[in-house]
Amino acid sequence: ERSSKIQCAWLLVFLAGSSVLLYYTFHSQSLYYSLIFLNPTLDHLSFWEVLWIVGITDFILKFFFMGLKCLILLVPSFIMPFKSKGYWYMLLEELCQYYRTFVPIPVWFRYLISYGEFANVTRWSLGILLALLYLILKLLEFFGHLRTFRQVLRIFFTQPSYGVAASKRQCSDVDDICSICQAEFQKPVLLICQHIFCEECITLWFNREKTCPLCRTVISDHINKWKDGATSSHLQIY
Repeated sequence: ERSSKIQCAWLLVFLAGSSVLLYYTFHSQSLYYSLIFLNPTLDHLSFWEVLWIVGITDFILKFFFMGLKCLILLVPSFIMPFKSKGYWYMLLEELCQYYRTFVPIPVWFRYLISYGEFANVTRWSLGILLALLYLILKLLEFFGHLRTFRQVLRIFFTQPSYGVAASKRQCSDVDDICSICQAEFQKPVLLICQHIFCEECITLWFNREKTCPLCRTVISDHINKWKDGATSSHLQIY
């Protein structure tokens, strides 16, 4: 809520400009085809070219979803509250990772199938076996991501609450001071362990933790690590 809207807008322009400049510079290779599960316009793909295409596409997808998060951040709080934005960040990041899992498939599959196409039968057979093995690994990865994505969808639509609104008397019993920010309560929330915190403070806390900050009572059964707007740093190269 205290972020700079100007910096956010500048970041959005930077991400969009970087993506456009990259694709314009290498327009002859049609790298953007990879975004829609098509092969770039290259007659023959070498191993390093495949890594180049997959790596660039992965970064562009990260830039695109970062841009969507910037747009959400720019939405006024009276339209989309702070807490709701966290759930949207989490959903977008899971969508990004899910989509990035499938984007490299056509490029790698084409490379493996054509491996040794103009050489002997042994190399061609090896390419077919590697392609089948690759598809099996991607299928297993698909089911792993599907389970996580279903959990994220359930959390997104239910938006579970960590407690109830605290009364003025309950707040006065703890001197109206939040233990996290050490300031007066802002929308105080009473947890099941009877400890009170600001709604924003405890929401940020449960983005990374499962327990109460004071007594370590388990409040949440899951950690929504992407609700703070973070983006995965891993590179999807296969």
